Amino acid sequence: MYTDKLLSAISILLLALTTTTLNVEAQAPTPAPILLPGQWPPVNAPPPPVASWTALVDQTKLAKAPLRPPGTPCGPVDTFCVWSCTTCTRAESDFTFCPNKGDWALTYDDGPTPNTLTVLNALDTRGIKGTFFAIGSRVIENPQIIKQAVDNGHQVGVHTWSHTALTSQTTEEIIAEVKWTEMAIKQATGLTPKWFRPPQGDFDDRVRGILTQLGYKIAIWDRDTFDWQSNSDPSYDLNWIPGNFTNWVQNTTSATGFASLEHDAFNKTSSMTPVAMDIVLKAKFRPESVSVCLGDKQPYVENVQLPRSSIKGDNTTGTNPSVVSKNGTASIEKNVSLSIVCGLIMMIFGFIGTVYV
Repeated sequence: MYTDKLLSAISILLLALTTTTLNVEAQAPTPAPILLPGQWPPVNAPPPPVASWTALVDQTKLAKAPLRPPGTPCGPVDTFCVWSCTTCTRAESDFTFCPNKGDWALTYDDGPTPNTLTVLNALDTRGIKGTFFAIGSRVIENPQIIKQAVDNGHQVGVHTWSHTALTSQTTEEIIAEVKWTEMAIKQATGLTPKWFRPPQGDFDDRVRGILTQLGYKIAIWDRDTFDWQSNSDPSYDLNWIPGNFTNWVQNTTSATGFASLEHDAFNKTSSMTPVAMDIVLKAKFRPESVSVCLGDKQPYVENVQLPRSSIKGDNTTGTNPSVVSKNGTASIEKNVSLSIVCGLIMMIFGFIGTVYV
């Protein structure tokens, strides 16, 4: 009789274990994206020009820079200030670094994606404000994520619809890339950006003229992690990212601040952003959004000012981070399961003791 009761108790334990495991695993999947309502162009392809948008730019005032198809070699003379060839900049339109010593603009490209949430969590935990340059194709797929970035006080800018090299596109195509993305961001967040980042840093005086007439300033960078290579190059070592930041923060003689480039589109690169943030913080730099570090009071068409970073003590990743298993289930969930198991075992022994008494 005692054996039957013991087997019955063990069966209850096994059922509880199975249920617990299923409940923990059920929390792992990422929620399905909430698509932005409306009629949008196909994703990941240059969007169609719109006549009313094209009319916003007086093309007679644009530089006569020739189109540069992908793979076009750079010429011996940079007549049209092609940044992707010579890193040439124009002070009246281009931002490259924070002007004040000690400031650091942390910028992230190619989102929003579910991986952007990793970056947002790291920024928000530390009280840091960053800048996200969004691709229109990703905005309509993940509007709730870019809305979260804006709601949390981060800056959002335009990074085209299809991530095509701009100097290879016609003026009509460039305008469409900008305006379709602008419209998607406005519908998702209620705000119209005034900052733009050209894909691959590919722009010249013609592109500058288009963006200026559309009301945009251009944000580049002076510290590049090249982390995007990790998505296609198996030889890329993710440790190069913190290695670069460790070297960069040792430059304490610069009279200006810095602006770094990372990507929130990929899981691998997003996972390294907290480490980079902590290196910057420990070196006593002040991370800010692009507009804040530049002193720009109107980053959007709407009358909205961005908050400054408010660093929250020592929230670095070096203090016992949560371990994540291969299937994405956090170790804390495993600890909960273990606690439940131990509790049930104690109940069984208590039950057995009661029976014998």
